[in-house]
Amino acid sequence: MIKFYNTLTRKEDDFESLDKKNVRIYTCGPTVYDYAHIGNLSAYLFVDLLKRYLRYRGYNIMDVMNITDVDDKTIKSSQAKNQSLQEYTEIYTKALLEDFAKLNILLPKTICKATDHINDMIKLIEDLLNKGYAYKAEDGSVYFKISQFKNYGKLSNLEKRDLKIGASGRVNSDEYEKENASDFVLWKAWQEKDKDNFWDSPFGKGRPGWHIECSAMSMEKLGPTLDIHTGAVDLIFPHHENEIAQSEASTGKQFVKYWLHRGHLKVDDKKMSKSLGNFYVLSDILKQNSNPMAFRYLILTNHYRANLNFTFDALKSSENALVKIKNFVARVKEQMNNKQKDNDLVDDYIQKTEESFKQGMDDDLNTPLAIASIYKFIGDVNKLIDNEAVSAKNAQAILEFLERIDDVFGFIFYQVNEISEEKKNKIEELIKIRNDFRADKNWAEADRIKEELLKMGLVIKDEKDGTKWYL
Repeated sequence: MIKFYNTLTRKEDDFESLDKKNVRIYTCGPTVYDYAHIGNLSAYLFVDLLKRYLRYRGYNIMDVMNITDVDDKTIKSSQAKNQSLQEYTEIYTKALLEDFAKLNILLPKTICKATDHINDMIKLIEDLLNKGYAYKAEDGSVYFKISQFKNYGKLSNLEKRDLKIGASGRVNSDEYEKENASDFVLWKAWQEKDKDNFWDSPFGKGRPGWHIECSAMSMEKLGPTLDIHTGAVDLIFPHHENEIAQSEASTGKQFVKYWLHRGHLKVDDKKMSKSLGNFYVLSDILKQNSNPMAFRYLILTNHYRANLNFTFDALKSSENALVKIKNFVARVKEQMNNKQKDNDLVDDYIQKTEESFKQGMDDDLNTPLAIASIYKFIGDVNKLIDNEAVSAKNAQAILEFLERIDDVFGFIFYQVNEISEEKKNKIEELIKIRNDFRADKNWAEADRIKEELLKMGLVIKDEKDGTKWYL
């Protein structure tokens, strides 16, 4: 039985989907006013792992991710660049999908742009007005009245005494960081500074607030109740709390059964900030380590709920760990022509390891435990190879097992792109120079060149008949 830590219940709950083997998952996607930073990407990598594991366990995934292409930030940033909202946000939407491809993040079946669903948001706001959960303010904006929703605060564990209610406690911005809550905006009335960024509605011209976007799009695509809603831990309040309020006020049904949240990502033990110079996007870290799978490995082999401290030393350690795994894969492939008898121990190792892998992943996606079982398997099989006790059939079974595991992890066999002839020639030249240094026992220079080759995303293997390499 799969168990997930549910933010709503604050405990590990047995997972049971609403519709047998179909799982409805909604992911809070990015606000596309800038490139996604590595904290954003860590959350999307967690969701990718979640979906891959549920598929591995036999579920059919119905997944939706939104793109917030209209809010305070996107409007202000597009105006600063003298571009239309669509032109501006398209740049960062495209960049995000390119990052997904580099990191082997599988695209959701449905990606929703907020600007394509304005009518759905207007209908939801009208429903909330008709049911008395919303009101129109003097300036034409529409607000959700949290005093009308009895269970407000149940996700973030806010106490009623901490809540601000009524017109004096309204919040008109899309995002706010407070310990207490206020009536939040559903529809922002147009102001001159918005220029041509507005839509017509029964409440007047304006645009939707950020929180209503996710409720409208998720329920339009997946129905009134979702199995799983994911996001980063900093979205619990106010965004996810507000999603619950406006969705359940409209439908009268539970909005989400399981809320799963990714922990914080810090850089060098500090909050990521442009002012501190530790604000990194994917291209920044690929300048230091050209293999994006090292970043994927670093994120996924740490538990998703644990806060993660990103350092370039940790990224380098992840790259080294990947090299060990890929060296093992290469070594297994070399056994494909062996004539030895089949070794029953291999099948036994595979069975026991896959069970340990499942036990770890069933326990709230405990990837540290799951990856530990893989390393034990590698050690056990390497001993068999050392003793020439692995047949061609055994090797094939091992590779098939690793492919099953990699359907979940996604960092063992994935290659971002094919190598160019120019790069291949450069690699061969560097390897020749390195081997000359090794022959002269100039180990310092040989190691320096090896480091350069590793930064190019290669696995280097020195053998009796020469140096072998692969991506």
